[in-house]
Amino acid sequence: MKWFWRKKMVYTLILIIVIAGGGTYFYLNKSKPTAKASATETVTAVTKGEIKNSISGTAQFEPKNLQIISAPSDGTIKTMNLTKNMPVKSGDLLFEVSNPDIEVGLQKGLVNLQQLQKDYDDLNNQLNSLTTVAPISGKLTLGNNIDVASQVSKTTKIASISDLSSLKVTLPFLLEDAVQLHAGDAVDLTLDGFMLTKTGTVQSIGITPRADSKGGKVIDVNIIVTNDSTLDAGMKVNGSVTINGNVSQAQDQAALQYIKTSTVLANTSGIISTLNFKTGDMVKQGDIIDNVTSDTLKNDILNKKATIDQQQVTNDDLQEKVNNLKVKAPFDGVFSTDFVNQKTNILGAHSVGSPVLSATQFGGVASLDSMQLPIQVDELDLPSIKVGLKANVKVDSLTGQNFQGEVTQVSSVGTTTNGVTNYTAVLAVPNTKQALKNGMSATADILIQDKKDALLIPIEALQSKQGKRFVTLKKTDGTTVSQEITIGIRSKTQIEVLTGLKEGDKVVTPVIQRQGQTLTQAQIDALRKQFQQGGGGGGGGGQGGQGGDTQVFVRPRGNNG
Repeated sequence: MKWFWRKKMVYTLILIIVIAGGGTYFYLNKSKPTAKASATETVTAVTKGEIKNSISGTAQFEPKNLQIISAPSDGTIKTMNLTKNMPVKSGDLLFEVSNPDIEVGLQKGLVNLQQLQKDYDDLNNQLNSLTTVAPISGKLTLGNNIDVASQVSKTTKIASISDLSSLKVTLPFLLEDAVQLHAGDAVDLTLDGFMLTKTGTVQSIGITPRADSKGGKVIDVNIIVTNDSTLDAGMKVNGSVTINGNVSQAQDQAALQYIKTSTVLANTSGIISTLNFKTGDMVKQGDIIDNVTSDTLKNDILNKKATIDQQQVTNDDLQEKVNNLKVKAPFDGVFSTDFVNQKTNILGAHSVGSPVLSATQFGGVASLDSMQLPIQVDELDLPSIKVGLKANVKVDSLTGQNFQGEVTQVSSVGTTTNGVTNYTAVLAVPNTKQALKNGMSATADILIQDKKDALLIPIEALQSKQGKRFVTLKKTDGTTVSQEITIGIRSKTQIEVLTGLKEGDKVVTPVIQRQGQTLTQAQIDALRKQFQQGGGGGGGGGQGGQGGDTQVFVRPRGNNG
């Protein structure tokens, strides 16, 4: 509807101009017909050349990459490396904030997570210990009150297993004999109450003499004997050795002992469901001694895992907050306080040791290697603007220099002012020589279409009626005829002719007048823009038609005109 009223206003303006021009023409033609006819029309030849269709806009440059630097939390400034204007490299430490609540919270969270993990590992160990396996081979002795249906905990002693493959005994020998013995010497062992003699081996000799019951000096000698299944711990033995052909007898007998004994704990909580051995049985390493059942262990593991996961999430959040207390440069560029405050150097109030509030802005880091220009485009031009289109950019303060840009974004939400809706098209402009600065004004011409060797006529020569396009063609004999054409690309001043004309043809272009005066250039440009937007184009097979048909057209007086 807005487009309709805008077209209507333009058509009304043209109609007034036509009527005024026609009246002036009639009056002047009546008095000076030949001279006035020459003054109200010009003849232009159809030429070949390059035609470009572009859309222009003016805006101020801003950095393509800009990140505001602000305090991550309440706290105290711990480190401050910022100055009002300074170059930075990606990862540079800009400043650091100390926040005890966050830092202590993380330490507590880490300790709590460590304890939760230990508890979780313990529960899994209990799950793996529901079956008790003999750690060594030997003689089994069950613990007190161990039976099927017995309640056990992690520290309950299930049994002990004694290795019977070798036994040991400590016998006292006279000092003068013991000092002549060496590790590995053979010792004859006699079992008390049995007519059996076993051969043992000296393992070690004591170093501290002691007195025996008869007042003599003795030293203990440690002896090992290999068990052939006839020996057991508790059996008393005596021993003798042969030294230089003389037999030396131990001064007392002693009981055989196990060299290796292993205590088997439940290592889990539950009830014994099966018990596969009894006291005195011989077991082999890996034998299953018992099985324990637990109704709560699996649920306990699941609950503990859920608690660990929750604590890990909490710790990750706290760790991120602690990491963020060190504010670093996000990329290579320039830091400046001007990005947030151009009047006051806010860094003056934030030295080391001073308090700071969360979200306090210190400035911004900008990468000036690439700038962007957010120009406004009319809603009528919006369909022609696409990401990737190239643009020529001219900067007001850099006379004579041209920059190349490219459309990177096109907004889908417009802003309406005084009945006109504009949309933002953002152009990226490389700034390799750092000539472009934030805030510089620039004008961009976005190239929509570009064609070489096209047949061209002035845009004012185009006429439109009943959906068709015409020009006034001047023949070689000086007469004129209305010639239908099809059009292609439009620029601000020219239109491409696709069919209906050839190079060198002459077309008549009217000189529009109002109240006896030729229109100003601005008024002519306004009419040209109307032609560009559809008032004088479109249809007829042309490529550039955006508007609908119009019955109002301007043309010079001529034959068949």
